[in-house]
Amino acid sequence: MKRVLPRTPDLRPYILRITPLYFSVFIMRFSFSFTVVALQWIVPNPLDRGVVSAAYPIMEMSSALILGLLVDKVGRKWVIVISLISSSLVTFSFSLTNAIGLLVLIHAIQGVCASAIVIASLALLTDIAKRTTRGREMGGYDFFTILGYGFGFFFGALLIAGDPSRAYLPFYAGALVALIGGLSCAIILRDSKPKQSTTFSVRENLRKISSSTATLSLLPTWFVLMTVIGAALTYTKELAMALAPGQRNPLFGFGLISHPNFKFGLAASLLLVGGASLIALSQTSFGSLSDKFGRKKIALIGQLSTIGMLCTLIVMIYTGVNRLDFVPFIAIFGLGLLAFAPAALAELADVAPEEGRGSTMGLYSLAVGAGTIFGPLAGGVLITKYGPATGLATLFGLLAIVMFVVLIPRFLRAG
Repeated sequence: MKRVLPRTPDLRPYILRITPLYFSVFIMRFSFSFTVVALQWIVPNPLDRGVVSAAYPIMEMSSALILGLLVDKVGRKWVIVISLISSSLVTFSFSLTNAIGLLVLIHAIQGVCASAIVIASLALLTDIAKRTTRGREMGGYDFFTILGYGFGFFFGALLIAGDPSRAYLPFYAGALVALIGGLSCAIILRDSKPKQSTTFSVRENLRKISSSTATLSLLPTWFVLMTVIGAALTYTKELAMALAPGQRNPLFGFGLISHPNFKFGLAASLLLVGGASLIALSQTSFGSLSDKFGRKKIALIGQLSTIGMLCTLIVMIYTGVNRLDFVPFIAIFGLGLLAFAPAALAELADVAPEEGRGSTMGLYSLAVGAGTIFGPLAGGVLITKYGPATGLATLFGLLAIVMFVVLIPRFLRAG
């Protein structure tokens, strides 16, 4: 008798649903990175740049919960489509002015668009992904997020090519990319809308999330990580000066950074893209590990590695040791902290009720926005007052203390 083998499930419908979602996230981050690069040229004053940069996350944070409720009520697809098209118009408007007040307003509106895309895409991904593979899918989400940031920063730098007169070119490119992304998502993205329950409340959702010490520690960790990212993206020049002073520091290669021109060489650009690609690839792996070994364990690795990375950066800034000696520490802690995002997102998705996934991801966006606000503002104040090295080291030290405070309850309870 001929043995009948079990039929392999057809993954094509699943892939066709999830790929456009990842595409929308990549496009949003890709076009946004153009803006990040250009602002470092058109707003040279660090404090002014911090104020402009903070407008984006302020609105991203303050609109998060409202947008989360909207996503739960009207669905995911059209929120993403409308926000991408709106982001295109907003990005183009950067090219029309250099007045600080108007730049703050424009960047604030851009923050609302980004918040809507993040919340809607995460809610849609939670709808689509199975619980047993949710970590892997959240890793895929982070893969395209990081890839978008890396490639956007790379192409933005290439467009400017060290010439201040070309600083507005990334705005035109970013607007075009966002517009194409919005129109494409309108065609290829499939919608989902949860059934609304009359018993669901945002307060009850918050209570459920805050009932776990481990889960509650996720939001402050996102705040810390996004503070570092916000400061690094806003003060890339200052951070490079603090970590690798001099034009020929081996960490950056041959004359790739020259203050105040801050020109990107080919080697630096390739290093940036290659690093972003490797980082992005790691996210699906860590997500799969969280599916197998549990979210909390993998997320904890990322939290401890965050402390290690912050301490390493402080030591790098304040010692005269060859920067290459720190490469092993950066590699170990950098790889470890990458474990946090996919595991933490999957854990939030696991505890989110079906009818409240949008509002739950709004909490995530709230923590992310708060960190991205604090990073540029605190960085601008500290750098202006104490200089790049001391200012950034002080910021990293404060964040390390926050992480210690966040993790102490977990270890006390475990003991």
